[in-house]
Amino acid sequence: MRKLLVLLAAATLTLASAQDYVFGITFDAGGKFDGSFNEGTWRGMVRAIDELEAEQGLEIDLLEFEGTPETAAGGLRTIAGQGVELIVSPGFLQADAVDAVAGEFGDTFFVLIDAVVEGPNVRSVLFEEHEGSFLVGFIAGSLSQTGVVGFVGGMDIPLIRNFNTGFDQGVLHACPDCTIISNYVGVTPTAWNDPARAKELATNQQAQGADIIYAAAGASGNGVIDFVTETMCYRPTRPLRDTGLAEQVEQIQPHAAYAAACEGAQPLFFIGVDSNQNPLGDTDGNPDTLNHGLTSMLKRVDVAAYDAIMDVVAGTFEPGTRVLGLAEEGVGFALDEYNEALLPDSLLAELAMISDMIVSGQLVVQPYTD
Repeated sequence: MRKLLVLLAAATLTLASAQDYVFGITFDAGGKFDGSFNEGTWRGMVRAIDELEAEQGLEIDLLEFEGTPETAAGGLRTIAGQGVELIVSPGFLQADAVDAVAGEFGDTFFVLIDAVVEGPNVRSVLFEEHEGSFLVGFIAGSLSQTGVVGFVGGMDIPLIRNFNTGFDQGVLHACPDCTIISNYVGVTPTAWNDPARAKELATNQQAQGADIIYAAAGASGNGVIDFVTETMCYRPTRPLRDTGLAEQVEQIQPHAAYAAACEGAQPLFFIGVDSNQNPLGDTDGNPDTLNHGLTSMLKRVDVAAYDAIMDVVAGTFEPGTRVLGLAEEGVGFALDEYNEALLPDSLLAELAMISDMIVSGQLVVQPYTD
Protein backbone atom coordinates (compact mmCIF):
# COMPACT_ATOMS: atom_id res chain seq x y z
CA MET A 1 0.00 0.00 0.00
CA ARG A 2 1.21 3.49 -0.76
CA LYS A 3 0.40 6.67 1.05
CA LEU A 4 1.51 9.99 -0.43
CA LEU A 5 2.00 12.85 2.01
CA VAL A 6 2.09 16.18 0.21
CA LEU A 7 3.31 19.15 2.27
CA LEU A 8 2.59 22.57 0.88
CA ALA A 9 2.89 26.17 1.92
CA ALA A 10 1.52 27.88 -1.17
CA ALA A 11 2.15 25.39 -3.93
CA THR A 12 0.19 23.37 -6.44
CA LEU A 13 -0.38 19.65 -6.03
CA THR A 14 -0.30 16.68 -8.31
CA LEU A 15 -1.93 13.43 -7.26
CA ALA A 16 -1.66 9.87 -8.34
CA SER A 17 -5.00 8.94 -9.87
CA ALA A 18 -5.05 5.41 -8.49
CA GLN A 19 -5.97 6.26 -4.91
CA ASP A 20 -9.27 5.07 -3.49
CA TYR A 21 -9.61 8.14 -1.28
CA VAL A 22 -7.83 11.43 -0.85
CA PHE A 23 -8.21 13.43 2.36
CA GLY A 24 -6.73 16.73 3.48
CA ILE A 25 -5.85 18.63 6.64
CA THR A 26 -5.09 22.33 7.09
CA PHE A 27 -3.22 23.00 10.33
CA ASP A 28 -4.00 25.74 12.80
CA ALA A 29 -1.49 28.27 14.14
CA GLY A 30 1.21 26.50 16.14
CA GLY A 31 2.16 24.03 13.43
CA LYS A 32 1.71 20.35 12.75
CA PHE A 33 3.99 18.99 15.44
CA ASP A 34 2.81 21.14 18.33
CA GLY A 35 2.53 18.03 20.50
CA SER A 36 -1.03 19.01 21.27
CA PHE A 37 -4.01 20.25 19.24
CA ASN A 38 -2.79 20.07 15.63
CA GLU A 39 -0.75 16.95 16.09
CA GLY A 40 -3.60 15.19 17.87
CA THR A 41 -5.95 15.90 14.95
CA TRP A 42 -3.37 14.68 12.43
CA ARG A 43 -2.72 11.50 14.40
CA GLY A 44 -6.44 10.74 14.44
CA MET A 45 -6.52 10.95 10.65
CA VAL A 46 -3.40 8.82 10.28
CA ARG A 47 -4.85 6.18 12.61
CA ALA A 48 -8.01 5.96 10.51
CA ILE A 49 -6.03 5.77 7.28
CA ASP A 50 -3.72 3.07 8.62
CA GLU A 51 -6.68 0.97 9.73
CA LEU A 52 -8.50 1.34 6.43
CA GLU A 53 -5.40 0.45 4.43
CA ALA A 54 -4.65 -2.57 6.61
CA GLU A 55 -8.18 -3.91 7.03
CA GLN A 56 -9.84 -2.98 3.74
CA GLY A 57 -6.85 -2.80 1.42
CA LEU A 58 -7.61 0.77 0.44
CA GLU A 59 -5.03 3.19 -0.93
CA ILE A 60 -5.38 6.63 0.62
CA ASP A 61 -3.53 9.90 0.24
CA LEU A 62 -3.38 12.61 2.89
CA LEU A 63 -2.66 16.14 1.74
CA GLU A 64 -1.44 18.71 4.25
CA PHE A 65 -1.31 22.48 4.38
CA GLU A 66 0.62 24.33 7.05
CA GLY A 67 0.31 28.07 6.77
CA THR A 68 -1.26 30.95 8.67
CA PRO A 69 -4.86 32.08 9.27
CA GLU A 70 -4.40 34.49 6.37
CA THR A 71 -3.35 31.71 3.97
CA ALA A 72 -5.80 29.06 5.18
CA ALA A 73 -8.40 29.77 2.50
CA GLY A 74 -5.78 29.42 -0.22
CA GLY A 75 -4.61 26.13 1.25
CA LEU A 76 -8.17 24.83 1.45
CA ARG A 77 -8.85 25.77 -2.17
CA THR A 78 -5.65 24.12 -3.35
CA ILE A 79 -6.44 20.87 -1.59
CA ALA A 80 -10.15 20.89 -2.45
CA GLY A 81 -9.24 21.53 -6.08
CA GLN A 82 -7.64 18.08 -6.20
CA GLY A 83 -11.05 16.46 -5.78
CA VAL A 84 -10.54 15.29 -2.20
CA GLU A 85 -13.42 13.71 -0.33
CA LEU A 86 -12.77 15.36 3.05
CA ILE A 87 -10.72 18.19 4.58
CA VAL A 88 -10.29 18.55 8.35
CA SER A 89 -9.49 22.03 9.68
CA PRO A 90 -8.62 22.18 13.39
CA GLY A 91 -8.86 25.62 14.96
CA PHE A 92 -11.36 28.46 15.22
CA LEU A 93 -9.01 30.73 13.26
CA GLN A 94 -9.92 28.74 10.14
CA ALA A 95 -13.66 29.36 10.44
CA ASP A 96 -13.78 32.17 7.86
CA ALA A 97 -11.71 30.13 5.42
CA VAL A 98 -13.94 27.07 5.76
CA ASP A 99 -17.06 29.25 5.43
CA ALA A 100 -15.74 30.76 2.21
CA VAL A 101 -14.37 27.61 0.58
CA ALA A 102 -16.97 24.98 1.53
CA GLY A 103 -19.60 26.68 -0.63
CA GLU A 104 -17.24 26.56 -3.62
CA PHE A 105 -16.66 22.80 -3.37
CA GLY A 106 -20.00 21.17 -2.71
CA ASP A 107 -18.69 17.65 -3.39
CA THR A 108 -16.07 17.88 -0.62
CA PHE A 109 -16.87 17.39 3.04
CA PHE A 110 -15.31 19.77 5.56
CA VAL A 111 -14.77 19.29 9.31
CA LEU A 112 -14.10 22.40 11.40
CA ILE A 113 -12.94 21.94 14.99
CA ASP A 114 -13.57 24.60 17.67
CA ALA A 115 -15.91 26.82 15.71
CA VAL A 116 -19.25 26.59 13.91
CA VAL A 117 -19.84 27.04 10.19
CA GLU A 118 -23.18 26.03 8.76
CA GLY A 119 -23.36 24.34 5.39
CA PRO A 120 -24.70 21.18 3.76
CA ASN A 121 -21.18 19.74 3.55
CA VAL A 122 -19.70 21.05 6.82
CA ARG A 123 -19.45 19.30 10.20
CA SER A 124 -18.52 21.55 13.12
CA VAL A 125 -17.12 19.90 16.25
CA LEU A 126 -17.04 21.66 19.62
CA PHE A 127 -15.81 20.39 22.98
CA GLU A 128 -16.81 20.95 26.59
CA GLU A 129 -13.28 21.94 27.60
CA HIS A 130 -14.47 23.18 30.98
CA GLU A 131 -15.61 19.70 31.96
CA GLY A 132 -12.28 18.05 31.24
CA SER A 133 -10.42 20.95 32.82
CA PHE A 134 -12.52 20.55 35.97
CA LEU A 135 -11.16 17.03 36.37
CA VAL A 136 -7.50 18.01 36.01
CA GLY A 137 -8.16 21.00 38.26
CA PHE A 138 -9.55 18.63 40.88
CA ILE A 139 -6.35 16.58 40.58
CA ALA A 140 -4.22 19.71 40.99
CA GLY A 141 -6.23 20.98 43.96
CA SER A 142 -6.16 17.57 45.62
CA LEU A 143 -2.40 17.07 45.28
CA SER A 144 -0.81 20.53 45.39
CA GLN A 145 1.43 20.66 48.43
CA THR A 146 1.93 24.43 48.35
CA GLY A 147 -1.74 25.24 47.84
CA VAL A 148 -0.76 27.32 44.80
CA VAL A 149 -1.28 26.14 41.22
CA GLY A 150 -0.79 27.83 37.87
CA PHE A 151 -2.58 28.13 34.55
CA VAL A 152 -0.80 29.27 31.38
CA GLY A 153 -3.13 29.97 28.47
CA GLY A 154 -2.15 30.65 24.88
CA MET A 155 -4.19 33.34 23.15
CA ASP A 156 -6.50 35.21 25.52
CA ILE A 157 -9.83 34.30 23.97
CA PRO A 158 -13.10 32.81 25.29
CA LEU A 159 -12.09 29.32 24.15
CA ILE A 160 -9.01 29.26 26.37
CA ARG A 161 -10.84 31.09 29.14
CA ASN A 162 -13.15 28.06 29.13
CA PHE A 163 -10.18 25.82 29.99
CA ASN A 164 -9.20 28.29 32.72
CA THR A 165 -12.72 28.52 34.16
CA GLY A 166 -13.15 24.76 34.38
CA PHE A 167 -9.71 24.34 35.92
CA ASP A 168 -10.45 26.99 38.55
CA GLN A 169 -13.69 25.28 39.54
CA GLY A 170 -12.00 21.89 39.83
CA VAL A 171 -9.14 23.22 41.94
CA LEU A 172 -11.49 25.02 44.33
CA HIS A 173 -13.83 22.04 44.54
CA ALA A 174 -10.95 20.02 45.94
CA CYS A 175 -9.23 22.83 47.82
CA PRO A 176 -11.35 25.91 48.62
CA ASP A 177 -8.32 27.67 50.12
CA CYS A 178 -5.99 27.09 47.18
CA THR A 179 -4.64 29.97 45.08
CA ILE A 180 -4.73 29.88 41.27
CA ILE A 181 -2.38 32.06 39.24
CA SER A 182 -3.53 32.54 35.62
CA ASN A 183 -1.55 34.15 32.82
CA TYR A 184 -1.84 34.27 29.03
CA VAL A 185 0.91 34.26 26.45
CA GLY A 186 -0.68 36.98 24.30
CA VAL A 187 -3.70 38.32 22.45
CA THR A 188 -2.75 37.50 18.84
CA PRO A 189 -2.31 34.17 17.02
CA THR A 190 1.44 34.30 17.68
CA ALA A 191 0.55 33.36 21.27
CA TRP A 192 0.15 29.75 20.09
CA ASN A 193 3.80 29.48 19.13
CA ASP A 194 5.82 31.35 21.76
CA PRO A 195 7.25 28.75 24.16
CA ALA A 196 9.81 31.24 25.48
CA ARG A 197 7.06 33.51 26.80
CA ALA A 198 5.15 30.57 28.27
CA LYS A 199 8.32 29.40 30.00
CA GLU A 200 8.78 32.86 31.47
CA LEU A 201 5.21 32.83 32.79
CA ALA A 202 5.69 29.39 34.34
CA THR A 203 8.91 30.57 35.97
CA ASN A 204 7.10 33.51 37.55
CA GLN A 205 4.23 31.32 38.73
CA GLN A 206 6.58 28.88 40.41
CA ALA A 207 8.36 31.81 42.10
CA GLN A 208 4.97 32.64 43.62
CA GLY A 209 4.61 29.12 44.97
CA ALA A 210 2.95 27.13 42.17
CA ASP A 211 4.00 23.47 42.25
CA ILE A 212 1.58 22.28 39.53
CA ILE A 213 1.08 24.25 36.29
CA TYR A 214 -1.59 23.54 33.66
CA ALA A 215 -0.77 24.72 30.14
CA ALA A 216 -3.47 25.20 27.49
CA ALA A 217 -1.40 27.08 24.96
CA GLY A 218 -0.78 25.00 21.84
CA ALA A 219 2.89 24.84 20.91
CA SER A 220 3.63 27.54 23.50
CA GLY A 221 2.79 24.98 26.16
CA ASN A 222 6.08 23.27 25.39
CA GLY A 223 7.74 26.16 27.21
CA VAL A 224 5.88 25.22 30.40
CA ILE A 225 6.87 21.59 29.98
CA ASP A 226 10.51 22.57 29.39
CA PHE A 227 10.52 24.73 32.51
CA VAL A 228 9.16 21.93 34.68
CA THR A 229 11.41 19.19 33.32
CA GLU A 230 14.50 21.39 33.48
CA THR A 231 13.81 22.87 36.94
CA MET A 232 12.44 19.56 38.28
CA CYS A 233 11.89 20.68 41.87
CA TYR A 234 11.44 23.48 44.39
CA ARG A 235 12.55 23.97 47.98
CA PRO A 236 9.65 24.74 50.30
CA THR A 237 9.74 28.10 52.04
CA ARG A 238 6.64 27.49 54.15
CA PRO A 239 4.77 24.51 55.58
CA LEU A 240 3.29 22.21 52.94
CA ARG A 241 -0.18 20.74 52.75
CA ASP A 242 -0.40 17.04 53.51
CA THR A 243 -2.06 15.82 50.32
CA GLY A 244 -0.59 12.36 50.00
CA LEU A 245 1.54 13.37 47.03
CA ALA A 246 4.76 13.25 49.05
CA GLU A 247 3.96 9.66 50.06
CA GLN A 248 3.31 8.70 46.44
CA VAL A 249 6.58 10.28 45.32
CA GLU A 250 8.54 8.47 48.03
CA GLN A 251 7.50 5.18 46.48
CA ILE A 252 8.83 6.14 43.05
CA GLN A 253 12.49 5.85 42.09
CA PRO A 254 13.85 9.32 41.24
CA HIS A 255 15.60 9.75 37.91
CA ALA A 256 19.32 10.43 38.09
CA ALA A 257 19.14 14.18 37.42
CA TYR A 258 16.50 14.67 40.09
CA ALA A 259 18.42 12.63 42.64
CA ALA A 260 21.55 14.69 41.99
CA ALA A 261 19.95 18.14 42.10
CA CYS A 262 16.87 17.88 44.30
CA GLU A 263 17.82 16.33 47.61
CA GLY A 264 15.54 17.78 50.28
CA ALA A 265 13.29 19.35 47.65
CA GLN A 266 9.84 18.57 46.23
CA PRO A 267 9.03 17.83 42.58
CA LEU A 268 7.38 20.18 40.11
CA PHE A 269 4.63 18.96 37.81
CA PHE A 270 2.88 20.13 34.66
CA ILE A 271 -0.56 19.19 33.35
CA GLY A 272 -0.68 18.75 29.59
CA VAL A 273 -3.55 19.45 27.22
CA ASP A 274 -5.45 18.12 24.20
CA SER A 275 -3.17 15.13 23.49
CA ASN A 276 -1.67 12.89 26.16
CA GLN A 277 1.49 14.81 27.03
CA ASN A 278 2.39 12.66 30.05
CA PRO A 279 5.38 11.10 28.23
CA LEU A 280 6.95 14.56 27.87
CA GLY A 281 7.50 14.53 31.64
CA ASP A 282 9.76 11.49 31.34
CA THR A 283 13.32 12.83 31.39
CA ASP A 284 15.27 9.57 31.30
CA GLY A 285 13.31 7.29 28.99
CA ASN A 286 12.10 5.17 31.88
CA PRO A 287 8.40 5.47 32.81
CA ASP A 288 9.07 3.69 36.12
CA THR A 289 11.10 6.61 37.49
CA LEU A 290 9.66 9.94 38.66
CA ASN A 291 7.66 11.61 35.91
CA HIS A 292 6.93 15.35 35.87
CA GLY A 293 3.71 15.06 33.86
CA LEU A 294 1.00 14.80 36.52
CA THR A 295 -1.71 14.19 33.92
CA SER A 296 -3.12 15.71 30.71
CA MET A 297 -6.55 17.08 29.90
CA LEU A 298 -7.63 15.04 26.90
CA LYS A 299 -9.57 16.88 24.24
CA ARG A 300 -10.30 14.14 21.75
CA VAL A 301 -9.68 16.00 18.53
CA ASP A 302 -8.12 12.75 17.32
CA VAL A 303 -11.49 11.03 17.68
CA ALA A 304 -13.27 13.83 15.82
CA ALA A 305 -10.84 13.45 12.90
CA TYR A 306 -10.89 9.65 13.00
CA ASP A 307 -14.69 9.50 13.01
CA ALA A 308 -14.95 11.91 10.09
CA ILE A 309 -12.78 9.71 7.86
CA MET A 310 -14.60 6.55 8.89
CA ASP A 311 -17.97 8.20 8.23
CA VAL A 312 -16.90 9.28 4.74
CA VAL A 313 -15.68 5.80 3.82
CA ALA A 314 -18.84 4.22 5.28
CA GLY A 315 -21.05 6.70 3.43
CA THR A 316 -22.57 7.94 6.70
CA PHE A 317 -21.02 11.41 6.99
CA GLU A 318 -23.53 13.94 8.31
CA PRO A 319 -23.04 17.71 8.49
CA GLY A 320 -24.10 19.83 11.44
CA THR A 321 -22.71 20.68 14.86
CA ARG A 322 -21.48 18.12 17.36
CA VAL A 323 -20.65 18.99 20.97
CA LEU A 324 -18.43 16.49 22.79
CA GLY A 325 -18.13 16.50 26.58
CA LEU A 326 -17.64 13.94 29.31
CA ALA A 327 -20.89 12.18 28.42
CA GLU A 328 -19.64 11.65 24.85
CA GLU A 329 -16.10 10.78 26.03
CA GLY A 330 -14.88 13.83 24.15
CA VAL A 331 -12.87 15.12 27.12
CA GLY A 332 -11.19 13.51 30.12
CA PHE A 333 -7.80 13.05 31.74
CA ALA A 334 -4.85 10.83 30.89
CA LEU A 335 -3.86 7.89 33.06
CA ASP A 336 -1.02 5.68 31.87
CA GLU A 337 2.27 4.10 32.86
CA TYR A 338 3.88 7.52 33.18
CA ASN A 339 1.60 8.94 35.88
CA GLU A 340 -0.34 6.07 37.46
CA ALA A 341 2.11 5.92 40.38
CA LEU A 342 1.46 9.60 41.14
CA LEU A 343 -2.33 9.41 41.46
CA PRO A 344 -3.61 7.58 44.56
CA ASP A 345 -6.38 5.03 44.13
CA SER A 346 -8.57 7.09 46.46
CA LEU A 347 -8.24 10.09 44.14
CA LEU A 348 -9.08 8.00 41.07
CA ALA A 349 -12.21 6.79 42.84
CA GLU A 350 -13.21 10.38 43.59
CA LEU A 351 -12.63 11.36 39.97
CA ALA A 352 -14.83 8.51 38.75
CA MET A 353 -17.60 9.64 41.08
CA ILE A 354 -17.24 13.28 40.02
CA SER A 355 -17.30 12.32 36.34
CA ASP A 356 -20.55 10.43 36.88
CA MET A 357 -22.02 13.42 38.70
CA ILE A 358 -21.10 15.77 35.83
CA VAL A 359 -22.56 13.41 33.22
CA SER A 360 -25.79 12.99 35.19
CA GLY A 361 -26.12 16.73 35.77
CA GLN A 362 -25.83 16.40 39.53
CA LEU A 363 -22.65 18.50 39.37
CA VAL A 364 -22.71 21.38 36.91
CA VAL A 365 -19.42 22.84 35.69
CA GLN A 366 -20.06 26.38 34.53
CA PRO A 367 -18.57 27.29 31.14
CA TYR A 368 -16.86 30.62 30.55
CA THR A 369 -19.07 33.47 29.45
CA ASP A 370 -17.90 36.92 28.39
